[in-house]
Amino acid sequence: MGIQKQPCPNTKTRIMDTAEQLFALKGFQCTSIKRLACAARVNQAAVNYHFGSKAALIEKIIDRRLRPINRQRIERLEAVQQAAARQGCRPRTEDVLHAFIEPTFALTEIIQTEKYFLSIAGRVFSEPDDAIRSILILHFKPSFLLLFKLMKAALSGLPEAVLLWRLHFVIGALAHCMYMCGTRLAVPDFFPLPDNADTMVKLLISFATNTMNAPYYRENENMLGFDSLEY
Repeated sequence: MGIQKQPCPNTKTRIMDTAEQLFALKGFQCTSIKRLACAARVNQAAVNYHFGSKAALIEKIIDRRLRPINRQRIERLEAVQQAAARQGCRPRTEDVLHAFIEPTFALTEIIQTEKYFLSIAGRVFSEPDDAIRSILILHFKPSFLLLFKLMKAALSGLPEAVLLWRLHFVIGALAHCMYMCGTRLAVPDFFPLPDNADTMVKLLISFATNTMNAPYYRENENMLGFDSLEY
């Protein structure tokens, strides 16, 4: 028997795959429906038929890539939580961060086309489009709330406001790494990329762990505007 050719993706899948590449390379605002339709070799009516609008298309793209990542995040975070409960101790900061961060890069290391989504997710945090950012946050929120819950248990002496700010710093670093890995725009003297995702994860988790575990001095609360909060 001869080698069988892989079936071509259907029109809807081809539109989504093409949109991922264009959004990753050009951004959301610079990618028009007309440009997308041309690149996907379909007419504009086909894009509107399958998705209705560019915003709906973006939501579908985010959902299909982020859903399996978030599922793994939640499963791993729950496993950390259960392990700590069995041992009668607080969860370790490093274990919590590893459970949250590693799934982001694990799937994209296996599936080459998902690297475009890393760039897309990284762009969401920097592009001035609240509608697009709201879509990502909606999908991101459940796993982030569990992350916050476990981190609060791990760092029980840290004020909640400070904990949230530190987590935002960590998410910012994660988004930057996602964008850099997705675009592969390495500048050796400025933005050297690791050889593989595993190295990236280890570097990022080490940075994030030190950030979360850094000493905090309560006398700084008034200066930072946390004096009105209750802990």
